[in-house]
Amino acid sequence: RTAGQPRSRGISIALWGRFIETQVMPTPTILVVDDDKLIRWSVSVVLGHAGYRVHEAATGKEGLAAVLEHRPDLVLLDIALPDLDGFAVLEAIRQTPPDLPVLMMTADATSETARQAARLGACGQLDKPFDPALLQVTVSEALKLATPSEYTND
Repeated sequence: RTAGQPRSRGISIALWGRFIETQVMPTPTILVVDDDKLIRWSVSVVLGHAGYRVHEAATGKEGLAAVLEHRPDLVLLDIALPDLDGFAVLEAIRQTPPDLPVLMMTADATSETARQAARLGACGQLDKPFDPALLQVTVSEALKLATPSEYTND
């Protein structure tokens, strides 16, 4: 699969002697890049229960490798990482699949961080700590904006 294409598979169903072809909805894959193990765990639990496939990375370098390995549909990226600045990771992601949606996460939200994230191509910013319901809505909306026909019934 190439970046931006959904993971899906066709299924044949035998129903009263007839075969019906159906398409299974894709399962979006989310990559969470954060050095805080508790944040990664809580985001993974919330999004996993919401039906997403979730991968984790603790550093910027791990996150960049995971983008190439897992080809996520969305990245949640912390700004303050131990090895690389989150903005540097975002710039590197833009060189790989340039249309990959990235939501920045930060505990120190300022208007400058939001402007810089937008300037570098992030589709939004989540301020930590965040409410699980807000996380789900924000992820869902980011996926809809990125690929409207893949994850909605539109």
